[in-house]
Amino acid sequence: MSEELLTKSKIADALGTNPMRVTRFVERNKINAVKKEGKRELYKLTQFNALKDELNAPESNKDKQSHGFSKDDYILTLKQQLKEQKQQYEQVIESKDETISSLKETIETSQQAYNDMKDQLAVKDSQITDLTKLTNNAQTLNLVDKDPKRIQAAHNDAETKPEQSSADEKADDSTKE
Repeated sequence: MSEELLTKSKIADALGTNPMRVTRFVERNKINAVKKEGKRELYKLTQFNALKDELNAPESNKDKQSHGFSKDDYILTLKQQLKEQKQQYEQVIESKDETISSLKETIETSQQAYNDMKDQLAVKDSQITDLTKLTNNAQTLNLVDKDPKRIQAAHNDAETKPEQSSADEKADDSTKE
């Protein structure tokens, strides 16, 4: 079997190790393949006596144990990763809650500004109505000063409009006299 040509996987099986360790040994010791068949590199098992000795040394067994991971190690690692992910998730949730609170405050402020503007518009509409009444009264007074026929027309208009102001009534009284 020592003269037989083997792949790295077959050598690993023969030596009782994994193929990656054989690959590292080949790279570290710059061992060239005896033959290549396509992509497969073939080696003689005798080229790996040093690796065999390395594997049989008692120190390498300690190395195996210190570098190997047990199921418990994997479980502990996974638990730690889950804790970290949970913390990240909680931070994201907290950040989103803060954003939502900020947006709610912005909405409340905007709503208050909207209500203030509505109030201002109502005051403006009231002022426009008052100014319109005053303008009508001023025009009526202006007419009274100019033409008696217009006075009669204004008087008839004033009687038909219930919104006549006290100034209009005084103007009408003075024209009658």
